[in-house]
Amino acid sequence: MTRRRGPAAALAVALALVAGCTQTDVPDELPGPTSTTVPPTEAPAETADCDPATVTQSLRPAGPATTDVDPGSYMAVIRDRGRLRVGVDTSTLLFSSVDPLSGDFEGFDIEIAREVATALFGGPDAIEFVAILKSERVSALLGEEPLDLVADSFTINCERAAEIDFSSVYFTSRQRLLVRSDDPATSVEELVANAETAGEDPPKVCAPAGSTSLRNLEALTDPPELVAAPSQGACLVKLQRGEVAAVSTDDTILAGMVAQDPNLAIVGEPFSTEPYGLGVPPGREEWVRYVNAVLEDVRDSGRWSELYNEWFAAHMDPADPPPPAYRD
Repeated sequence: MTRRRGPAAALAVALALVAGCTQTDVPDELPGPTSTTVPPTEAPAETADCDPATVTQSLRPAGPATTDVDPGSYMAVIRDRGRLRVGVDTSTLLFSSVDPLSGDFEGFDIEIAREVATALFGGPDAIEFVAILKSERVSALLGEEPLDLVADSFTINCERAAEIDFSSVYFTSRQRLLVRSDDPATSVEELVANAETAGEDPPKVCAPAGSTSLRNLEALTDPPELVAAPSQGACLVKLQRGEVAAVSTDDTILAGMVAQDPNLAIVGEPFSTEPYGLGVPPGREEWVRYVNAVLEDVRDSGRWSELYNEWFAAHMDPADPPPPAYRD
């Protein structure tokens, strides 16, 4: 595998498709945030015609997802190109990460993306993974050359749905707290209270920049000092180095961190529910319906349960695929 470091401005690195199999080409390090500590941001403006209770409703499949597609459709454009281009993370163990030995992407989200490629091309290898930062998930689907999909533990909300489209929900997680196993705190509130009692500075809690996890922390009545990092992995490193007191994000992502470091523990009750969808470029209705047909097959065939058991059974409670919700 050839490794090269791109310029800091290059936030997404394409992974070339060579000789029918995917290869990874990732930078030695992703650019860091311009600031380690992020002040609370204003709540997003209310999005017209968007109800948070129904924002997860997507477009109903028009039929089965097969290699036989309309010549004038977006699916035909992808087939003519010869590969499906998907934005993914490089450091979210269990969901989407790069195997340090093989250089291949692996995880639940990676396999979901390959299911889409299999439906469209008849096999899972006609796919190009593009490494993106959490904060770039929306912009990667916009512009003159958008990616075809983003499969990156991507929570559906009104703010994002105003700019891009989403598939039906294919995974539901809950936001919790990750601390060092010798830390007595079991919640953000306890972290703050313990620091006040000890006469210490407010505790720092890390979450990825541009994530709903960061916004959920900002909305707490007594929030900690917030630290934004360019990736989930960067938050993990900060916790291991003692630069932050905790990491807070989706429990599925935290499970991957515990799998990497058994000296960490997930604690406390969840304080949000995060419905994941595949991000889709706006204005591609037929493509949304096609992707949703793939997800229907993944649920109904038992493939979803196979993937869940493969990646999460050792770290989380049993789960079933979330049922789809459609608006037409």
